[in-house]
Amino acid sequence: MQSNKQFSLLLLGAALLQIGLARPAIASKEGGLSLHDVTLDSPGMDDSGPVHVEIRRSDDGIEKLVVSAFGKTEAASPQLLQSILEKKWLNGVQLSWSKGSRLTGGKTVYVSLTEGGSWGVVIVAIIGFDEEGNFRVVENLSREQVEERAAKTATD
Repeated sequence: MQSNKQFSLLLLGAALLQIGLARPAIASKEGGLSLHDVTLDSPGMDDSGPVHVEIRRSDDGIEKLVVSAFGKTEAASPQLLQSILEKKWLNGVQLSWSKGSRLTGGKTVYVSLTEGGSWGVVIVAIIGFDEEGNFRVVENLSREQVEERAAKTATD
C-alpha cells in the first residue's frame, strides 16, 4: 500500500513537472523588405565602362528600368517591363557582366532581380543589356516558380 502511494505521488510529480516545463512553441516569422527605388553604380569591367542602373517599382510592378553601360543609356520599354512575370515584389538587385559567348551573343550587363532572406535568395528575373543598347529578358519566373525555388532553397 505504501509502495503504491509512493508510486502514485511519483507519477503525479512527473506529470506536474511536464506541465510546468511545457511551453507553447513560438515560431518566428521573417519577411523581406520590398524595394521601390534602386540606384546602382559600378565601375564596370573591361570595356563595359561605368554601369549605372535605375529601377522604380510600385505595388503594380516595375515602372522604370534605365541602364547605362557600353557608353549607351537606354530605358527598357513598357512592353518589356510588363512581360516580367513576377514584378510586384522584389528585395534584391545584382549586377553581373559577360564578355559574350556563342549562346549569349555579345558583351552584356545583367540586372538580376531577386527576393529572399536569411534562408537564401531566388532569382526572379534577369534582364540583359547588350553593347548595342538592347534589352532582353533572360530569366522570368512566375509567382509559383519563385515559391517552388524558395522552398527548395530553404530545405537545401
